[in-house]
Amino acid sequence: MAARRVDRNWMWHPQFTEERSDTAGLFVHFRRTIFIDEDQKRKPIMIRISADTRYKLYANRQLVAVGPVKGDQNLWFYDEVNLVPHLKVGENEIQVHVLRFFHATTYASSFPRLPLGGLMIMPLHCEASLVTQMQTSSLWETAIDLSATLPTNFLEDDFLHIYESHDGTSSDDLEWVPAQVYEFEASTGLEAPWKLHCRMIPPLRFEGTKFIAVHNIRSALTRTDWERQLIDGQYGASTSHQGLVLPARTSHYLELEVENHVTAFLRFRFQRPKDRGSTLMVTYSECYEDPPPLVPYLRRKSNRRDDTKSLYGPQDKYTFRGSRGKSMLGNYESEDTEEVFIPFHFRTFRFLGLQIDVGCSDLVIAGIEITMVNYPLDVLAGFVVSPSRAHEMVDKIWSTSVRTLLNCMHDCYEDCPFYEQLQYAMDTRSSSLFTYYVSGDDRLARQAIVQIHRSFQARLGLTSSRAPCHQPQLIPHFSLFWICMLRDNFNFFGDAIFIRQFVSVVDGILEFFNSRLDPELRLVATKNTVGVWDFVDWTEAWRPYGCPPAVERTGFSSYTNCLYAYTLKNAAALLQALGRPSLADEYIARAEDIIKALKLHCFDGHFFTDGLAKMADRSLDYSQHGQTWAVLSGAATGLIAQEIMRGCLDPSVTQKFQPASISMSFYVLRALSLAGGDIYNEHFPAFWDPWRKQLDLNLTTWEEDSVSQRSDCHAWGSVPIYDFLAEVAGVRPAGPGWEAILFQPRLSLYPELVAKVPIRWGKGGLPGIAHVAWFTEQNADINVSFRLEIGEECDIPVTVHLPFHIVRETKEENTMSFVVRPCNA
Repeated sequence: MAARRVDRNWMWHPQFTEERSDTAGLFVHFRRTIFIDEDQKRKPIMIRISADTRYKLYANRQLVAVGPVKGDQNLWFYDEVNLVPHLKVGENEIQVHVLRFFHATTYASSFPRLPLGGLMIMPLHCEASLVTQMQTSSLWETAIDLSATLPTNFLEDDFLHIYESHDGTSSDDLEWVPAQVYEFEASTGLEAPWKLHCRMIPPLRFEGTKFIAVHNIRSALTRTDWERQLIDGQYGASTSHQGLVLPARTSHYLELEVENHVTAFLRFRFQRPKDRGSTLMVTYSECYEDPPPLVPYLRRKSNRRDDTKSLYGPQDKYTFRGSRGKSMLGNYESEDTEEVFIPFHFRTFRFLGLQIDVGCSDLVIAGIEITMVNYPLDVLAGFVVSPSRAHEMVDKIWSTSVRTLLNCMHDCYEDCPFYEQLQYAMDTRSSSLFTYYVSGDDRLARQAIVQIHRSFQARLGLTSSRAPCHQPQLIPHFSLFWICMLRDNFNFFGDAIFIRQFVSVVDGILEFFNSRLDPELRLVATKNTVGVWDFVDWTEAWRPYGCPPAVERTGFSSYTNCLYAYTLKNAAALLQALGRPSLADEYIARAEDIIKALKLHCFDGHFFTDGLAKMADRSLDYSQHGQTWAVLSGAATGLIAQEIMRGCLDPSVTQKFQPASISMSFYVLRALSLAGGDIYNEHFPAFWDPWRKQLDLNLTTWEEDSVSQRSDCHAWGSVPIYDFLAEVAGVRPAGPGWEAILFQPRLSLYPELVAKVPIRWGKGGLPGIAHVAWFTEQNADINVSFRLEIGEECDIPVTVHLPFHIVRETKEENTMSFVVRPCNA
């Protein structure tokens, strides 16, 4: 009989308790001193590290790693870290700072955790002496920081609970005790609670930035003083002056602005004061605004830089410990001479409000360091149009779209970094497509696909609407968007082995909708099941839950049925490519039946209604969504598709249509493209007016929606990335993994254009760039070129569809050139 195996890789504080109601969690510190010699320093010293819930790893007072990537009970990530660059010969101090969110609460829903807190450190390929020093054991010391809490009472903070309150006047010193090592059975099909997997994405990227302006100063010190210290950084440049002196028993308030909306780690640096008791209050805000009607969900925003208005947002509070404060943690250099407040998690902001109340001894501010943190997105795409006012606006729309996408990418895709930091399937489908086009990178998308897949609940036949998440949520439509994510990924990267593992869940989700078919109408019925949210879109008339009133009144949703048919077609195409033709045929048959029923029961002869046409209320039950998804599903084609799209977007039409939000704008554009004719080109110039308006209001990222204006950064607004490259430049994959390319540019939209589109060709994902350019001559002829730049010789077939008459055509290796003439020239 095999020997009993025990997993002893996890440790924790032996007295840790979650029986507190004043905080969402606690900070736990671990420390260990290790010794290495010259021979050991010449070799990699690797460790595998993870924690529940989050960790920061320090070596010799330098930050080494931040993690783990968000996981849940189905998939928990670890990092592999090489410590050698951060170590020295001799004695080395290793510290791990762990944030543990309490399990038995709904707080911090953005951060899944398991019932047990824990830290895992496992040396890899190290000498025996190093293994003994570094591995999880009771030789590690641990302490709970009882003076730091994570408040749960901020009106702005329903999801994160990352904001900190530090009571430096507390007399409770850190009490270091030996760590307790867990023992988990590992020999009879059992294992530790954390289902470990090496991280699937690269480490985050860090880049410094600075403040650009100071506003609304209320201080005895001058504007020049504050600007020199916090903008120019002149104070502290020499040993004779180490910072800006804030005299004892004074108060100071000011507001600081960065150039663009950022997600960043912060370091508030002060000389260590003689006495404890001074306080720093930091308010984080995305913009200046009027008092919100409903915090945080309904805002009143206009010019985001109008500093006659106010900043609203969650806060950090730090009370200084002074020279007689708690024992040093070893988390930064000069800890003996400086007291630095470093919020654990990154913060999202464009403006900071600082309130500093100085105690009985002077406080000297040395500076505030901002380190932007994002997923390491390499922007390989480009889009430039002819020099003009249009060029300037297109350039701003492009750069703002990329910035918005980037600020919603960290260790997961995020719906909005300021409020939720949750990975929703619908949002992530759009963000993934934008990522494919801007960088040719699918690592974060693959992780998202896996994470949402593992949230599948067999009892219902649905994935969670968002994953990973500590508080699962069910929106049936979002499971369909996840299936569409699979089709997208296969189109762009062609990895059949990766996609095939998800087929059984695809079938389970589609069966959920199939099981709800009404036997008479042959439409999927909406059953208002408890715990299930049939969300459609954030439209004013559909508040508060984003559901068309016709659905509840009639029991049927044309949106649900159109999205179901659309997804069936996507799934069928995917399964056909994977060699599952029988199931693909079944899905096509189901889609055709749904489309037939939609035409029969949801079309009034002119437009599609949100519910059953025979029960429609003309003032409430017609929407842009209904027409858009009728086209996308195939219920409306040809001239009918063009007519209903023109009608729902034309403000002069007498029928009132509920408007699509920014999130749905991506699908409105897809419907305009699919409808054919000139309708996409007709609507293209004016379609971007809401984006131009946002730029006029001084946004630097795209807002979540124009109705609630809750957040100023949401990646579903980055639609221009897709449309500029896929529709205007006209470059699309015509076969899985770009095994074939469709080049179908819209030459009439701009007289001159230069674009780059990254591709990943073949099974190995060989990187390449498709270059597109054209310019218009005085005689109206348009010179068009398409050039494929790829690392090795390959023969990728390119299908060319040009909208005008070809006058001349030239082909040389990977370059094709055309001269075309508009029909009316």
